[in-house]
Amino acid sequence: MGIYRQVCYKVEDVFIKLLSKGKDSNAINQKVMEFRTQKEAIKMEKKRQAQAQSDERKRAQQAKRQEKERIAREKAQQKHQETLSLLSNFVAEEIHRYTEYEYRAVDKHAAFFKSVKDRVFEANERGITFLNCEFDKSKTKEYKGYLFVTDKRVWFVANNLSIVEKFRYQTIHDVKWFKDGLMEKGLYIQYGKRRLEFDEIFDKDQMQRVANIILNRSSR
Repeated sequence: MGIYRQVCYKVEDVFIKLLSKGKDSNAINQKVMEFRTQKEAIKMEKKRQAQAQSDERKRAQQAKRQEKERIAREKAQQKHQETLSLLSNFVAEEIHRYTEYEYRAVDKHAAFFKSVKDRVFEANERGITFLNCEFDKSKTKEYKGYLFVTDKRVWFVANNLSIVEKFRYQTIHDVKWFKDGLMEKGLYIQYGKRRLEFDEIFDKDQMQRVANIILNRSSR
């Protein structure tokens, strides 16, 4: 019992003695004790019920949170599997395991890559790797998109699919990379008498991977 409650009871006792003067003090004290006990029991029961309701709300909230987390995990796992499935059309696992660069690109631009698979790649054509870049088709025409290296040829596909160019390995004579500004890199592909230029490349490792595979395929 708290100090405040004890003080209140002592004050009550004083008034009870004054009001019950000349009466059976034992009976009155018994009734007071019973009343106080009953009052405390009711208070404790209300407190218990309030705590039970609070615990139930917490359990419900936790269950709801866990269910949301479970659904989020399932969605993330499903999206991961969908990304891997789509990625398998653009990366040849027998040549190299997909990189974080490749995974992020397909995961972020799934609709674009699906369109390339369905509308650009030919039947039974498999991608080996790819590179995000800008194709400088002429001095006045530049297109942002992806350079795709497949088991049959090299493609450049603009982000909006407005420009699709394909290049035969047999016509590629050389591939060189160059520095394009402070952070950017670029690729020169000698295609017959034409020199194809692809710049605004920000991942050196991916650029070298693409260049080496093109060189290897074109020298066969």
